[in-house]
Amino acid sequence: MGVKTTIVLPDDLYRELKRRAVEEGRPMRDLIVDALLNYLSRRRGLSVKDLILKPVDGMEPEDLREYEGEDID
Repeated sequence: MGVKTTIVLPDDLYRELKRRAVEEGRPMRDLIVDALLNYLSRRRGLSVKDLILKPVDGMEPEDLREYEGEDID
């Protein structure tokens, strides 16, 4: 479950992201999600796990399903 969105990245950033995704054998989407989770958790002084599991207005139980069973620490 997720929200589809469009962003415009600088060319150099896109190429670096693509290169890292290939090196790590992971989709670019996963790298972007990891980067955003790490940024937001640091800004709030939370672990990534606490950020994901902390309820927010409008959040439904299915919003957490994507991370169920994954090592997110």
